Amino acid sequence: MQNNNETSRLAWLKLGLKTIDNEGLGQLKINSLCKKLQVTKGSFYHWFKSKNDYEMQVLEFWKLRFTQNFIDLAESGKTNKEKLSLLGRQCIDGTLNGNRLEYEINAWSKEDKTVKDFVYSVYKKRFHYLMKLLSGIYQDKNLVKKHALILYSLVVGVDFFYRQLNREELELIFSDYLL
Repeated sequence: MQNNNETSRLAWLKLGLKTIDNEGLGQLKINSLCKKLQVTKGSFYHWFKSKNDYEMQVLEFWKLRFTQNFIDLAESGKTNKEKLSLLGRQCIDGTLNGNRLEYEINAWSKEDKTVKDFVYSVYKKRFHYLMKLLSGIYQDKNLVKKHALILYSLVVGVDFFYRQLNREELELIFSDYLL
């Protein structure tokens, strides 16, 4: 992937996520995307076989950026508590940036079985990573599961709070898991 070429595959994938985040899935249209990148449809079809292929690659890119990259950064911690804290900080920063990407992708998964299966696998991976970290912190398997459920529910829930939470409030919510 070329980062400096605006018609690169990476540019298309970034634009896809940005469009879903800022305008909603309904605006993920080939013609609109081409106009934004100031290219022809030929450029789109150079990188993607179809709109469906593009959408699935956008989902893979979302998984990479918002799951695997989060995990990779968390893994730079030395202990499970440190890793969990790094993960929590990333979630707080993501919430403060106010994106609606997760909401849009989750809504998309309600309309498309393939997307639903893909999103389910991403959520499952995230939850299992939490379980892994917490199992290194708590001895009791019920406590591991309890805290994983609480944390995952918190991460999802803060996006649906009636107003935007500030950093201080988010750190208070996640304080049991931050260093």
